[in-house]
Amino acid sequence: MKYTCKICEREIDEFASIAHIKAEEYLLGLIQRDHPEWKETDKTCHNCLDYYRKLVKETEI
Repeated sequence: MKYTCKICEREIDEFASIAHIKAEEYLLGLIQRDHPEWKETDKTCHNCLDYYRKLVKETEI
């Protein structure tokens, strides 16, 4: 069974969903590490999110 992630819009196999969730948690942690004042509820531009998603993808999480 597959579903579409509401954050990154990737199609995720339900079996791999835990790894996907951990990758998104890692992404949020990276942003907060570099920008401690940032909160998840803050608006964030697509370029910044894409930058951090690329970092996560490159680490193959």
